[in-house]
Amino acid sequence: MVICPDCGKEVPKDKFCKNCGAYIANVEEVKPVESMKTETLLDSAVSQDAKPVPARQVDKVNFCYNCGAELTGDFKFCPECGQDLNAKAIKPAKTVTSSGEKNILLAIILSVLLPGLGQIYLGLDNKGAIFLIAYVISAILILLLIGFLLCAVIWIWALIDTIISTNAVNRGEEVKDKLF
Repeated sequence: MVICPDCGKEVPKDKFCKNCGAYIANVEEVKPVESMKTETLLDSAVSQDAKPVPARQVDKVNFCYNCGAELTGDFKFCPECGQDLNAKAIKPAKTVTSSGEKNILLAIILSVLLPGLGQIYLGLDNKGAIFLIAYVISAILILLLIGFLLCAVIWIWALIDTIISTNAVNRGEEVKDKLF
């Protein structure tokens, strides 16, 4: 057990305090004080105005919606990642995992025809839409001569991303549906 430097409560030795979310991985463990006599501890526990302690309820098991750590007991913050467990869950970026192999040649052909189509074929709709919109805008900017360079850069970037994403999906890896 350690004493949290922020809230002062005694908590298990984890990365983050379960009460306030403070980083406690570097805090040293508290050693029990042996000089205290058990009589004084008993006397302070059995005082006249002491309230009866309710029976301990069975701990229910929860999971952190951010990192997936198993949480047994009452936690306000995840001891593994420090996520505020009372806050609303933030929707993570969409990820794509392959239920079947995607044809890399088809993905490349679609991406060559129009940047973004290869990503849409892979199920990466947000990425595909961004590439498609960026390509259309750069095509319009050809009238100002700067669009030639932008079209080429976006076309090559979309093609390389299609190849990398297709290989990752075919290996069974999760591919995030965001550009950066």
